[in-house]
Amino acid sequence: MDFALLSGLVAFALIYAFAIRTAKAGGRSEVAAFCAGWVVVVFALASPLEEWADGSLTAHMAQHELLMVVAAPLLAAGHLELAIVALTPRRRRRALVWWLRMLRINMPVAWALHGTAIWAWHVPTVYQAALATPFLHAIEHMCFLGTALLFWRAALDRRLGAGAAALYVFATSLHKNVLGALLFLSPLIWYPIYGTSPAALADQQLAGLVMWVPGGVVLAVTALFLVGRWLAETERRVATRERMLASRVPRVSGAVIMVLGSALFLNACNDTRATAAALTGGDADRGREKIQQYGCWTCHTIPGIPGANATVGPPLNGIAGRSYVAGRQNSPKNLVEWIQKPQSIRSPTPMPDMGVTDTDARDIAAYLYTLK
Repeated sequence: MDFALLSGLVAFALIYAFAIRTAKAGGRSEVAAFCAGWVVVVFALASPLEEWADGSLTAHMAQHELLMVVAAPLLAAGHLELAIVALTPRRRRRALVWWLRMLRINMPVAWALHGTAIWAWHVPTVYQAALATPFLHAIEHMCFLGTALLFWRAALDRRLGAGAAALYVFATSLHKNVLGALLFLSPLIWYPIYGTSPAALADQQLAGLVMWVPGGVVLAVTALFLVGRWLAETERRVATRERMLASRVPRVSGAVIMVLGSALFLNACNDTRATAAALTGGDADRGREKIQQYGCWTCHTIPGIPGANATVGPPLNGIAGRSYVAGRQNSPKNLVEWIQKPQSIRSPTPMPDMGVTDTDARDIAAYLYTLK
């Protein structure tokens, strides 16, 4: 058992627990998913399975499948990025948030990276070099787990849509099944480092079967689950549209009420924006743009911001009516300071210093003060 690796995994779990507790983010299901994924990683990399993998391709393949199709989706569902951001130096957190945002919403990139890692590391010369060199071996495992985390984080993002996610999961299952079948059906030994005897060939065939059947079944079942969710979402949308159409009554009085109501609503919105601008000295319209630019929406649920439905940090709806923000009185001055220097005001906190300028902070505060 690798006690150094086990110690690192324990430390990482503690950092995740600290980040979750400080940010007050993530429900019981997310925490349970992370814990289950962490246990699978420990079993794959810091148990006797690691020692068996040195002499058995089947054991090594079992490690890969545990990391890619079991641990990775569980860790992704548990918002692993909280601990990653907490470990990143403050000056680099803004860039990290940007990259996480791009990779999370760009499913084709995540899918291509994961597929490339799978096929590239199973090229005989590359695979044997990794097995013979501990450093390369560690890089191999990091590539498998890292690209799988990107893939599953994108697949589980509801903005992608369950239908598209199912398609990409099925495509991954398809090309992995091809690789597993090639290993299982090949009459030639791919990796002579394990030996050239009939027993080594049988070990290779069993390893191909592990990738082909158990790994393929997990991916196929996941794809079917996503298809079911997609059908349910489609059914709900159709039912909602039918109810809306059925409720439309062509009455002049109803149209007049709608026009008057809209006018009153817009007038109230204008008053709210004017009040927010007077309090903060900022511009709410610019603040909405700055919220997207600084990546605030990747951690918070923010009304009026497309895609801002994250649960890492607390939701910001109704923030204008709250008495306290970050443990201090909810005043324009305190809110602007918190947006600019959260680490200086309340440490420890998972909210990073993003280098927000004073003007941008006032604009962001102005927009938040319109959320009543």
